[in-house]
Amino acid sequence: MSKILFCIFLLNVSQNIIAQSTDIDILKKLNQDFGNSIVKKDTATLSKILSEDFLMVNPSGNKLTKKDNISMVASSTIKFTSLTIDSVEIRIITPNVGIVSCWQTFKYMIDGKEMTGKNCYQDVYLKKEKIWQAVSAQVTPLITK
Repeated sequence: MSKILFCIFLLNVSQNIIAQSTDIDILKKLNQDFGNSIVKKDTATLSKILSEDFLMVNPSGNKLTKKDNISMVASSTIKFTSLTIDSVEIRIITPNVGIVSCWQTFKYMIDGKEMTGKNCYQDVYLKKEKIWQAVSAQVTPLITK
């Protein structure tokens, strides 16, 4: 009897590890797609990634909603030419909550001048009806030397 219980336990643990691994891969792709949507000004993809109640705190400390983020990406004021992920850590906190911590280097054009910078951000994702969406983000600028 104890061998059967132990086998059931191992099967359950294995299934949880596989599910977490798959979720990590999904969040990794969503993180990459999030950045790509900004560079490509792909508001349709961004709209799918962000939940309706999405809230971001940007580097200036301002609160931005999903609508604000989509408008900003669509705007011609700033054009990001590249976003490069330098490092990323993804954690599954519960079966329906994941956190992406990322450090990146970026280039953008503003007023005809190319600018570069670095930041780090933390996005919180929530899985609703088997779909992961970003519900919260916080972005911190990094000082480059």
